[in-house]
Amino acid sequence: MKKLLLALFSIMICASFFACVSGGIGGTKYGKGKLLSLTFTTNPTTGFDWEYVFSNGDAEITLDREDYQMNEDLNVVGSPSKRVYYFRATKEGKKTLTFTYGRPWEGGEKAYDVVYELVVDKDLNIVCTNKKKGTIDSAEDISFFPDPVFINE
Repeated sequence: MKKLLLALFSIMICASFFACVSGGIGGTKYGKGKLLSLTFTTNPTTGFDWEYVFSNGDAEITLDREDYQMNEDLNVVGSPSKRVYYFRATKEGKKTLTFTYGRPWEGGEKAYDVVYELVVDKDLNIVCTNKKKGTIDSAEDISFFPDPVFINE
């Protein structure tokens, strides 16, 4: 029995070590690049749209540009479309990026949010070390929220 408990304890220690090395419990290192791109499905005709805020950290990351892509397949008023955000770093460090889907003009109703933990290296590459569902309860699965895409320029 002692050998079994010792083996289980050893497996737990190894698993927690590898989880921390890969970016934290539940974390994943998604890659790195000079430009971080996140594409969200949105439907602003309903009043809901995405907003983002940076917090916690000393890195400086700015919005480089934002693109809006209409859904040409549906060509129907009120159909969902895509909003693409591109971010660029100007200072090394860490930063938290939170996107919230809500109606900011109608009493602040919020549907869901997603949080990205970002690290900027000395070469100003952005690395996403974690992506998680935020603080708002939602039936949506974490896979609904986009994984970061990195572009090397």
